[in-house]
Amino acid sequence: MRKIVILILFFSTSLKAQVDSTFVDDKYLEDQIYFGLTYIQMLNLPDQISQSGFSYGLAGGFIKDFPLNKRRNIGLGLGLGYGFNNYYFNVNINVVEPTDEDGTIRNNKLILHLVELPIELRFRSSTAVKYKFWRFYPGVKLAYKFAQNTSFGKSIDFDVDDIIEVNDFLYGLTFSVGYNKWNLYTYYGLNDLFTQTSNNDYDIKINDFKIGLIFYMF
Repeated sequence: MRKIVILILFFSTSLKAQVDSTFVDDKYLEDQIYFGLTYIQMLNLPDQISQSGFSYGLAGGFIKDFPLNKRRNIGLGLGLGYGFNNYYFNVNINVVEPTDEDGTIRNNKLILHLVELPIELRFRSSTAVKYKFWRFYPGVKLAYKFAQNTSFGKSIDFDVDDIIEVNDFLYGLTFSVGYNKWNLYTYYGLNDLFTQTSNNDYDIKINDFKIGLIFYMF
């Protein structure tokens, strides 16, 4: 009798271990950590401004995933993150003594530090046991500028608000598509980067377009 009890306990433990090893989490979530690197193209530049150097952006943060169907391959992502935008451009505005014969100040740099709120509608081919899958995520991104740094030429520091006023709030359309960790990412700004200038001859109405890679994890 004792041997029978031992055999029953042994097989019960083995069966439980097998069930645990094949357990499938049907409440899984996807892509809740992101990191992106993009090239920035400034659009609608007036004649007095030209883009120079390599303008780029960095972004990273957390996105809460909310599945919208039982299969969990359609979802909504609501996020919070940090953005770093570095713009290089040449501008001809008569607020300092120009250093070049053509009256152009070279190598202007504008850095924006942003709190970002990405919102994504998520379509994916994932399953509870499939960790490599295709994704298609259209969405929007809202951003608040909480700090900025600027330099005018190579040796002149200035407050950009003396020349142009940068929008505190920026927003645009986003789109990411890819497979596994590698995904193409684009952003198109819907509102102007700058709001006004001290030069009454023209207004700087510039929006930005970003293209690069975004990596989703966990």
